[in-house]
Amino acid sequence: MCEIFNEAVEDQLETFNAEPREVNEQRLQIAAAEHDPKHPILAAELRSWVAGWATLTPYDSRIALDDIGEVYIYVRRAFRSYGVGRQLMRALQEAAGKLGYRKLIGRILVKNQDGLNLCRATGWREVGRQIAHVHLNGGPHDVMLVECILPLPSPTQSVSPPQP
Repeated sequence: MCEIFNEAVEDQLETFNAEPREVNEQRLQIAAAEHDPKHPILAAELRSWVAGWATLTPYDSRIALDDIGEVYIYVRRAFRSYGVGRQLMRALQEAAGKLGYRKLIGRILVKNQDGLNLCRATGWREVGRQIAHVHLNGGPHDVMLVECILPLPSPTQSVSPPQP
């Protein structure tokens, strides 16, 4: 998973990190997700290879916004354009709905057209462009804020709070 994240950094697709991640950092993120079921990490595997992974993180620490999650999706370079990102996004949207989220947000570099196309194909909408929002690789870059409003659970579908 660390290798996949670092590929995104190398390819200048990662929005807010210009530096590769160390394996220990990735292990800490995985350990945190194992102890916090409201913020899962999902992996797409193909023949024992991790083809990509997605995570749902807190959007904001304020209690009124705790039903909004921020999404990050990373796909191994060799598996891009084969639907791995789309499968991860749909699985994460489904998991988020079951966890009681009402909305997901994402921030994507405007030059990351594959990421924006993924969002469009999975029901997201573009909220607005933030001009020169992030400084990466020696210069400012625009970021597109995207959101996905999740369907409310039907009356027959109960939402269980995560177990401690």
